[in-house]
Formats: sequence, C-alpha cells, structure tokens
Amino acid sequence: MAVHTHYILVNYSYKRTSYLKWEEQLEICLRIQFDNMPPQTTDSVNNSSESPLVYRFLTKDSIQALKDFQYNGADHSLLYKYILSPLAGFLVDHATPSTVAPNTITLFGFAFMMVAYAMIQHHCPTFDHCTPKNEVPGYIFLVNGIALLVYQTLDNMDGKHARKTGSSSPLGLFFDHGLDACNTFIGTVNIICMFGIASTDLGSIIVIATMSSLPFFVSTWEEYHTHKLELPLINGPSEGLFGNAVMSFATWYFGQQFWHEHSMYNAIMPYLPLSILGMLPEEVSHVHLFCAILSIMTMREVLSKMFNVVKQYGIQTIVMLSPMAALVVLSILIVQRNPEVFIRNQRLSLFIFGLTFVEMVTALMLDHMTKREFVPYRHTLSPLFILYTLVDLEVPMKYLTIYVAVYGSGLSSYVMVKTKAVIQEMCSALGIWCFDIITPHPNSSGEKKKK
Repeated sequence: MAVHTHYILVNYSYKRTSYLKWEEQLEICLRIQFDNMPPQTTDSVNNSSESPLVYRFLTKDSIQALKDFQYNGADHSLLYKYILSPLAGFLVDHATPSTVAPNTITLFGFAFMMVAYAMIQHHCPTFDHCTPKNEVPGYIFLVNGIALLVYQTLDNMDGKHARKTGSSSPLGLFFDHGLDACNTFIGTVNIICMFGIASTDLGSIIVIATMSSLPFFVSTWEEYHTHKLELPLINGPSEGLFGNAVMSFATWYFGQQFWHEHSMYNAIMPYLPLSILGMLPEEVSHVHLFCAILSIMTMREVLSKMFNVVKQYGIQTIVMLSPMAALVVLSILIVQRNPEVFIRNQRLSLFIFGLTFVEMVTALMLDHMTKREFVPYRHTLSPLFILYTLVDLEVPMKYLTIYVAVYGSGLSSYVMVKTKAVIQEMCSALGIWCFDIITPHPNSSGEKKKK
C-alpha cells in the first residue's frame, strides 16, 4: 500500500509539474521520495549496508585461539635495555596522545622508510646507477639513516603505547611483525645501494639478501614452537637497525668509495696467525668484509636456534624451514644458471624475493597465534619453481622478462588482497579497529581487551 501511494504521489507530482524544466521536476520528485521515507537509525543503516563477513583465513577454533593468545618475548640487547627502550618509554609518556592507535605509530614509522626507499630509487633505478663512479647525492643516505632511527624508535614505542592504553592485541603483533618483514627487504635494497654494489657482484647481493631475512624467519619458526620470542644479545631489531643507520651516516660523510677500500682489512691482517693468513685473500674490501661478518653472525644465531628447537621438539620441526630454504636455493640456482634474469630485473627480482618472504613469515606468525599447523608448501613458491624451469630450458630472455613482470604483479596483488582480508577478519574476530582505539567496534564486548 505504501509503495502504491508513493507511486501515486510521484506520478501526481509529475503531472502537476509537466510544464516545468526537467531539473525542477526531478528535484520535486526526489523531495517527495525522501519526505515519505521512514527515518533510519544508525543501526538500520549499518545492517542494510554491511553483509556478514565471510571468514576465509580464520576458523572458529582459530578465532578462539586468537582471543586467548598471550605474547611472550624478551630482548636481551644491552642497547635496547639501556638506550632504546628508555627512549621509547619517555616518548610514549610525554609525546604520544592516548587517542593514537598503536598501529598508526607503526605505520608512521614505516612511512619514513618508504620515503627513504623512494628517494634512493629515484637516484638509483638500478644498482649500476648507484656505484661510486656515478656520484649519487650523499644526502639520500643521510635521509636513510634518519629514517632508520625514526622507524626503530617508533617500532619500540608502539608496544609500550599499546600496553599503556590497554589496546594490546594479536592484531597489533601481526601488523608490527608484517611491517618489520617488509622493512627487511626494503632495508636490503637500500644497503646494496648504500654500498654501491654493482649488479655483477651477485655474491654480495645474495649474501645481504639472504642473511637479512633468514634470522627473521628462523626466529619466527622458533617462536612458533617455543611460544616465546627470544632476541639474543646482538640482534637485528636493535643492533642491526642501529648499525645500518650508522653505516648510512658513514656513507653520507665519507662517500660510497669508502666501502670499496681495504684499510680495515689491512689493519687486521698483522694480528692474524700465519696459519690463517695463508688461506685468506690479499685484499678484501669493506663491503666483502661486512658480508663475511654478517654471514658468520647470522649463521651462528640461526644454528643456535635450530639446535635448541630440534633438541626440545624433534628433528621433524626442520620441515617447517623448507619454504625459506626453497626460496633461497631456487633464487641462487636461477641467478647461477642465467645471471641476466637478475641483471635485467634487479629491483623487481629482490621485490619478488622479499614479498615471498613476507607472505611466508606472516603466515607462520598467524598460524602460531591461532594454534594451527603451518603448511610448508606455499603457493607463492610455485611461480618461482616455474621460473627456474624456464631458465633451465633456456627460454629466450625477452620471454623471461615478461614472465618476471607478470610474476611480480600477480604476487603483489595476492599478498595485498590476502593481507587486507586477514586484517579485516582479525578486526571482526577481536572486535577492534586497526587504526582506531576510540570508536567501539560493532563486535566489541564493550571492554578493553588486555594482553
């Protein structure tokens, strides 16, 4: 009856205003339409516009596990204990509004790294543009050093601010962990440019890329089994980021040529035993010396964690490391078989490596929080295996370049869609917003959930 009456009103209005312009007729009709609509409350608007969320990555059991999750971690770094943590605590207490969401602090810090990455990419579209002979402006490395310190400080602040405001949640841990993983490969690219490493120095590039991501994955794997994140006395989030910033400032001050000199190695040589000197090369640049030290420290940490986990939980736990091993091995085999694949797609190749790493390590972290079995087989590794097959079959380079471009585009789309869906599901399950700790969520119980 209401619909019929509404039609009569509109039709009657149209007949009465047939002599008016069409704009005036439309205005009168719309006015009649909205005047005769019943008033809608906020709840009715939300119910009509929002459909029930379909969970694709969280099950009923995993949602309950997510709600019961308790973070347990310890950072044994002296730098963190006496400098970084007190600084972050002071800034949280005196310079951070209580209305700011912790995830906003995390994202704000990551934005600094993205600015530094964009500046370096502008001057160094390829690694060959960033060698010492090209004389890139030094201020981009000054900005990178500042961005690293800002990112590190804000990364330490977000957790303290979350505990202060009572807004700690598994979502915050997942968000922070994911951006740390993204920053790992962003920092890798910036380090390669900072050192002025040419694309033909594949050994140094492989070492820096692998040794930056490997301890991150192994630490997450260890946390999956032990339910505690243990950071050693010297670790990446503390000494690693701070040391990276110091090296950036050194590059700004001394120039990239500094990393291709041999003064440090020459200063160490007189103090080494003669039995060792015979096995060492006559000259080693600062870049290669850095790669050697990084490899030794990384493998010591990785092997130590692997030994502890295997000792407590059995040799079968090693299977979960197979995705990271496959990523590293396949990447090395592709570069060894046809270096042109990397040389012609330098940044894109590292982007694919880094994004695949991010997908794997965040999936492992999510399975840890939801108490699910981590599946070692990752769909994101299948295109990489196909690429290795194409390289092994000696497919022409122009087709390989097209494949790498499509691979990178598809991978980025998949990771972005998956990440958005996971965050949305976590927000719905926990009854919180990602970047808002003031507005109540429709699924919230009305009480702040403390971790």
